[in-house]
Amino acid sequence: MTQAAIHGTAALETLRRHKITFDNTWTLTVMLATTLAVLCWYLGLAQVDIAPVIWTLAALAAGQFALGLETRRSPSPGRLQWLTLLTQLLGTLLIGVGWHLFGGLQQPLFPLFIILPLLPAALLLGFWQQQLALLGLLAVLASGVLLSPDTNSFIEERYGLHLGALALLPRWLPHSRVAFADVNTSPTYDLMLVVTVAALGVAVSAMARSLTGIFGRGGARVDELADELARMQQLNAQLVTHAPSAAVLVESGSGRIVRASERFARSFGLTDPTGQFLLDAVAFDYPTVVRALLLSGGDEIQGATLAGRELVLRVRAEVLGAGVTALDIEKCDEPGLRGEIDAIEEPVFAVTPAGQLVLPNRSAATLLGEGAEGLAAATVFEGVAGRWWDIAPLESTRRIFRRGSHSYLVSIRRQRVAASIGELAFVRLQPVTET
Repeated sequence: MTQAAIHGTAALETLRRHKITFDNTWTLTVMLATTLAVLCWYLGLAQVDIAPVIWTLAALAAGQFALGLETRRSPSPGRLQWLTLLTQLLGTLLIGVGWHLFGGLQQPLFPLFIILPLLPAALLLGFWQQQLALLGLLAVLASGVLLSPDTNSFIEERYGLHLGALALLPRWLPHSRVAFADVNTSPTYDLMLVVTVAALGVAVSAMARSLTGIFGRGGARVDELADELARMQQLNAQLVTHAPSAAVLVESGSGRIVRASERFARSFGLTDPTGQFLLDAVAFDYPTVVRALLLSGGDEIQGATLAGRELVLRVRAEVLGAGVTALDIEKCDEPGLRGEIDAIEEPVFAVTPAGQLVLPNRSAATLLGEGAEGLAAATVFEGVAGRWWDIAPLESTRRIFRRGSHSYLVSIRRQRVAASIGELAFVRLQPVTET
């Protein structure tokens, strides 16, 4: 899937979530209108037949539910916008009908219910679609004036405007009912109420659109930063994975491997080291030293065992922050000792206290074969019994041993490489010319 397709899918999913929020707001609106009507009727505050109001609100709930089902059929962004507009207009129409059935201008809260869904609608509707939804609210408010004979008469007497539209309305369309017989409001109050609600609706719609624009730009910037962060994380992962050394990122506190290079996996025979614990993946001789490195960083020479073979490793640790430490693990002979030892023409190698051969130079590898690394030191020479490399308490000595048809003057020197490794016996072989 291309990047554009991914962004398109994410944008559509965001619109669907906004549409669900809008539908939930209308559900809340219907519940509030129904609760208001039932309470006023039950407490005897409104002297009106409640059944038509409830049936109108029930029809609105059914219509909203049917339109909401279309949202779950993965429509296009344009289709989601038109579904939102249709839902808003349907709600405006039926709330308006319920308003007239429940008292019209005597009941100012019903038009306010229409304003409530305009807030989430701004997340979905385009500019002209939002103006059309606002026009529906204004039309409902205008119908309140048209269907109120007292207000019509006042307008004609005060301003000389004859609203003949009232006479043109069909006879089956009832005028606003008188729900509160004890409430007497003047036409001027009714007009002020209508104008106030209209101004409030325009203000809410404009504010919602402004906030949507601000948050939309902020959201776009957040998406850009998230994409950039994901790209940088992917790049960092690739840098670690394809690092030329045995590099690994480890959680400082737990020791869990976050990311490891391919060379690290090959060097220690691991298929997928991510998620494993470093001290389980690599059998260090002194794990407490490695734990200290994870917390504080530093450089240490460390012994380890791999597949029964003893290794001398150089561990470099750098605390990166955020609870992550970068480790670079390499055989101790690779950068330094190997260069020095390989410069010697005679075969040179070292023997661990356990009797395994390590650090062979090129001449030693040629003499002893490809499996020189990890070879048992007791098998190197013929006719030698015991631990010939263990010369303690001497610091150095020379002996003559035989391998195959050749005799060698074997120089053995004890040397402590690091506190975490202990002593190694460095062995240098010089051929003995036989006469």
